[in-house]
Amino acid sequence: MSEQVTQGLERFAKLSGEYGAKALAPIKDQFPELAEFIMGTAYGDIFQRTTITDHWKEVAIISSLISQGQYEQLGVHYTMALSVGVTVDQLKGILLHLAPCVGAPRIISAFNILLATLDEIQ
Repeated sequence: MSEQVTQGLERFAKLSGEYGAKALAPIKDQFPELAEFIMGTAYGDIFQRTTITDHWKEVAIISSLISQGQYEQLGVHYTMALSVGVTVDQLKGILLHLAPCVGAPRIISAFNILLATLDEIQ
């Protein structure tokens, strides 16, 4: 395993904890090449950069996932956002701010995932 993948796994584990490990496990088991790509590229490279803060990184990712209608990874990124200091009220504010752009149905789905994530991690 490359140093970049190792750093990515460490970064991912630090930010997402048990919630992230549970989400990553099936990918690591069934499609290890994809797990290595994600950990090496996203978390071992892009997430290591310091151009923007971890707070802003998570705001950008959450906004992008919702805009694309890609809800599966939201729980992991909500967890990561909370771990870097984003509050639940700020997450709700992001959702409200996105509502005029992406529509209420997507925001309702994203909010339901937020509630489920909070139930699981608290």
